[in-house]
Amino acid sequence: MPLNSLLETWVADQLITSEQADRILVRGDVLVRTPAARRERPHEERSSLVTEALGYLGGVIILVAAILIASLYWDRVGTTARLLIAGGVAVLLLAAGFAVPERIGEVGTRLRSVLWLVSTGALAGFLGLLGTDALDLAGEHVFLLVSSGVTAYAAGLWLISRTLVQQLVMMAGTMLTAAALTNELGVGDALPGFAVWGVGLIWMVLGWGGVLRPRQLVMAFGAAGAFAGAMTTIPTYAGIALALVTSVAVVATAVLCRDLLLLAVGALGTLFALPSAVIELFPGDLVAPIVMLVVGALLLGAGLFIARRRHTGPRTTARGLPAGTPAAAIKAATVAGVVVAAVIVTLAVT
Repeated sequence: MPLNSLLETWVADQLITSEQADRILVRGDVLVRTPAARRERPHEERSSLVTEALGYLGGVIILVAAILIASLYWDRVGTTARLLIAGGVAVLLLAAGFAVPERIGEVGTRLRSVLWLVSTGALAGFLGLLGTDALDLAGEHVFLLVSSGVTAYAAGLWLISRTLVQQLVMMAGTMLTAAALTNELGVGDALPGFAVWGVGLIWMVLGWGGVLRPRQLVMAFGAAGAFAGAMTTIPTYAGIALALVTSVAVVATAVLCRDLLLLAVGALGTLFALPSAVIELFPGDLVAPIVMLVVGALLLGAGLFIARRRHTGPRTTARGLPAGTPAAAIKAATVAGVVVAAVIVTLAVT
């Protein structure tokens, strides 16, 4: 049977995803065309691993050296020198990432991602110094400067090299920027968390529609971000409701999509959200352990259901996720963003 027909059968039986089938087909074509070259790969792979290890070691040494210099002479140098140290480390690691050769493949991609991750951290330090020492901004304004700068930087790097590491940094930066912007409105402590929750929801939707990939990991990280935002709102009754609704929605989505990773995120989020919510609602009552016992049993049942049924049913995308189009995901994410922003502005005005 031809390889493409065999892969279509496997996808239809949900043994593999359509994305995995595409990757197998591409690699199969390369194997057919260049069998001799494949036999020469062990030496190249060893060289690539050495390059990766040296790259990580060099990046760590640069970072440690910068920290040592700062600890020894930080009080003796002025603001300009401090900015030059932090900015220089960011630029050096950025350039090192660009210098990683494309020909070493996935090893180069991992090394570039890590170098740019550390570069982003150095940029955050630079912006923090710029806001506090050079511009003498208030704490909330420095928070907005750092978060928005990091988000823009990470988004630019993600557009250049669409790796999961850069995407996660971009997601974290977007969440912090949303919280910082909401905090600028002078609202209560709960609304910035609601803004973070909204970004997590948007990320889940974009992952479901394939706008951000890989679908399964993007949805899982988006759900984790939504839980993180919801948890910060729990002292209020509206926050408790938000956390519980998030738990139910994530677990229900995982069951419907037969996604064990998403269910694991939902279970972990529920583990953190449920006790706090129940204690706030029923302090000192026997209701709390009973509710937790019931929820634990339901989660266990959901896990067993997914494990037994994940390879049955109609053809879907990755690990049972219902197929979503990028256009539909962008529309849904836009609606979610508008609704969250409208709620925040309305509560800030009233």
